[in-house]
Amino acid sequence: MIKIQRLTLDNGLRVIVHEDHTTPMAAFNVAYDVGSRDEHPDHTGFAHLMEHFMFCGSENVPDFDKALQQVGAINNAYTSQDLTNYYILLPANNLETAFWVESDRMLQLAFRQESLDVQKHVVIEEYKENYLNRPYGDVLMLFNAMVYKRHPYQWLPIGKSIEQIAEVDMAMVRDFHHRFYCPNNAVLVVAGDVRADNVFALAEKWFGDIPSGPERMKSYPQELPQTEARKTVVERNVPSDLLLKGWRMCDRLHPDFYALDLLSDLFGTGQSSYLYQTFVTERKLFTDISAAVTGTADEGVFQISGRPVEGVSIEEADAALSDYLYGFKFDSTLPHDLQKVKNAAESVLLYNEIKIDDRATNLAVWETLDSVERFLDERQLYFDVTEEQMRRLTSELLTEEKSNTLFYKAKES
Repeated sequence: MIKIQRLTLDNGLRVIVHEDHTTPMAAFNVAYDVGSRDEHPDHTGFAHLMEHFMFCGSENVPDFDKALQQVGAINNAYTSQDLTNYYILLPANNLETAFWVESDRMLQLAFRQESLDVQKHVVIEEYKENYLNRPYGDVLMLFNAMVYKRHPYQWLPIGKSIEQIAEVDMAMVRDFHHRFYCPNNAVLVVAGDVRADNVFALAEKWFGDIPSGPERMKSYPQELPQTEARKTVVERNVPSDLLLKGWRMCDRLHPDFYALDLLSDLFGTGQSSYLYQTFVTERKLFTDISAAVTGTADEGVFQISGRPVEGVSIEEADAALSDYLYGFKFDSTLPHDLQKVKNAAESVLLYNEIKIDDRATNLAVWETLDSVERFLDERQLYFDVTEEQMRRLTSELLTEEKSNTLFYKAKES
């Protein structure tokens, strides 16, 4: 069990400490409750661009990376649809350096036009390399735009287009930073060879005087019930066809999430999964096939993807897969199979607790999405999933009228 202590500063910053004196290191995470779902549809990719811009220096720390490298630290960040997380791993005796640099860029980020121009160029090149020019790079762009018609999950954190990134100006950056990069919209987690009372004192020293930002009214356009199957067909210069199917499912905090996560493991995780055994090993219709869920704060997606073998059309592969899914019934092996994926889920959770930086990241993410306590209860929530839940959710979810299908076809030479 991961033990934590917590404190909330007067300005709203939530501070969480996890002491682990078996390591000489400290992990320092600042998670901001802002992701691509908080963007305006005409200004997408902004949260990710802001993540890049945050590394361009503050008024008192002009070179963020250099300041950290001098004390033996490594650092990075990522932007998701729901949040942005900045993390630093450093020797615990140099912990205060992390407080200094992170508090300064929260309070006094340097808004330099040259820095913005550079980061816009970097993000645009990232967009081209990973989403436009890489084989299958735009799969999730196409898929999410089909699944979500109202909610901002319809675009990825990289944004809808290069043009929207290029149009960002400094006034927009200042406004975004003012609204979201403030203590009452952030979570600070420190884990490792630290003492909670010292961490709380440092938090008060470096973050306590930073003013709170505006109160947030979180409201996102919600999807209407889906009553008709959707399909998108594209052709691209890729080596083989790809089939991707998905069904909208509950959010990350819903009690059914854990059952659906286990269901995706039963269907498509590993060579012993139902889909792999049926369509790769026995029927030889796919070269590979897998299933997964998106654990987003709002409605996610249960998705299945696979590549048909040469000589099998994507239409034939889809028809066979659909017949299987829409007629699926669990048999007498369910108790054994369910226990197996529960054990595997427990192994993953335990593995994610091995490294101190992983623990800190998980604590920061969960406190941002809901609460650390919810994260600490996850193992039991997986074990509480019942066979009846699995049967009910399979019947409710995997229906043709709720399906979203992408035929990603290789162009014929």
